[in-house]
Amino acid sequence: MKPAPLPTPRACARHLALALLAPLIAPLLAGCPPPSGDDEGAETTTTGGEVSSELCARYIACVGEVNPAGLADADPLLGAEGTCWSEAIAAQVECIDQCSTGLSKAHLDYPQSSTCEPPDDLSDAIFEVGRAIFDDNDPFADPIWAPLADGGSLEMVRGGQGLLMFPVGLRGANFIIADDPTDFGDPMMPQVDMWMDIDGFNIGFAGHFARIYNYPIPFRPLEGADGIFEFLYIAVIVPDEISDPYELNGRQGHIWIELHPFGEASLLREIDVEIVVEDPGI
Repeated sequence: MKPAPLPTPRACARHLALALLAPLIAPLLAGCPPPSGDDEGAETTTTGGEVSSELCARYIACVGEVNPAGLADADPLLGAEGTCWSEAIAAQVECIDQCSTGLSKAHLDYPQSSTCEPPDDLSDAIFEVGRAIFDDNDPFADPIWAPLADGGSLEMVRGGQGLLMFPVGLRGANFIIADDPTDFGDPMMPQVDMWMDIDGFNIGFAGHFARIYNYPIPFRPLEGADGIFEFLYIAVIVPDEISDPYELNGRQGHIWIELHPFGEASLLREIDVEIVVEDPGI
């Protein structure tokens, strides 16, 4: 896929999130201080390359305690390395609901087990990483969300500010978002810490290709998908020091991204990607 042509002001207006946030990105990616002390020691839900929910972790522990034979079915689906967490966000939400229902039933069947007691304080928040696909033939069209699987391809495009970038999107569920997505001072707006590495080109601050901290994410409800939120893309800007972007084509990249929902434990996801630079006019 070729990158989108440089949009006109009208196109930039349609890409509201980029228009609002892109001026913040360059200084953030050029060099950022570490996260504030308020974030130190914050609890994080992570399983390395994939993410499971705290509820499902409790459910798997419950199954292991009261019905060990059931782990053969439950763990490959709902466990830390389960297939649930490589699915789209809607499927992940269904998996979390399954864990919640399973815990409730197990608690009725085994009331003496504290492990199977449905917790009041464990988060069921979840998120997935995606990418934005632009329409080569319509510079006014909004980009389209697409999932970004571990080992998938991430293409360089030219963004609304004329900058070369990698558009990394997010979808999530089961956490609070700001009532007004344009109110970046709202403390309920989720934030992201993120870094991206590309083999041979980690020339930025702290030895990364690019990184950002405390980046507000103006999620919006996804139309036609109750309870699911979407942010089309974070613009990961290609550093000016890279004079020939084609040198990045085919390189292996790694994305580390931590979501901080309001009032919830942080969620961490890491994926490997293959960098794609196709258009000779880029």
